[in-house]
Amino acid sequence: MSEPTATNPPPDGPRLDRAFVDEQHLLDRYLDGALPYKGAREFEQWCAAHPEYLTEQRLADRTQGALRLLEAAGRAPDLAEPRLRWWRTPWLSVALGAIAAASLIGLWTATAHGAWLHDELLEARARLAQGSMRPPASEQVVQVAPDRSADAQAARITLARSPARLVDLRIGMGYVRAQRFRLIVDKHGAGRALDLDGLAKDSNGDLRIAFNASALEPGEYAVRIEAMPLLGRPVADGWFAIAVR
Repeated sequence: MSEPTATNPPPDGPRLDRAFVDEQHLLDRYLDGALPYKGAREFEQWCAAHPEYLTEQRLADRTQGALRLLEAAGRAPDLAEPRLRWWRTPWLSVALGAIAAASLIGLWTATAHGAWLHDELLEARARLAQGSMRPPASEQVVQVAPDRSADAQAARITLARSPARLVDLRIGMGYVRAQRFRLIVDKHGAGRALDLDGLAKDSNGDLRIAFNASALEPGEYAVRIEAMPLLGRPVADGWFAIAVR
């Protein structure tokens, strides 16, 4: 029969034995405070399970001799436990865990916010593509005689956005000899809303413009009509206001 071969100790067996302690000088390193936190605790547990080791090392005698030497030198012995470096204490693991948790929370918050912004962007794009206009259900003819002076402020029409309707706006410009006109629309508090050039009068002397009333935002609009002569600068010849409700 062949002799049984020696095998290595199981990986889950004790990490410390007498040979390892002596080879690594664990006692000296422990006394110098050079062992990491976990290693120091394991060495303490091993010494508690093997008290004969401390007896062999005459640790008590060495300690008493060190105390006598300190007293003889006039220095008070420091019996406090050596302060471990911050990276050897359990607080390092606690801090790393807290940082990891905060990072996960921040990542989750950023992901949720990014998803919300993405949904808002898609909705805004859909609204932009669709616009505010609605299909007109009827047609409305609106006639207006513009003021011939900007200070008159008498000519005024009121339009309703709902229900949506197609407005056939007829602006009476028969009192002006010019045939080509420019129409400028400004919204109060917002700026230029519309600028149409090259408009011509029909046989009745009216400028006709058709538009969907639901395309206009609620508010007050000032309209100015300028005659476009063949030569020279445009001449303002008509004014009126539009109230959109």
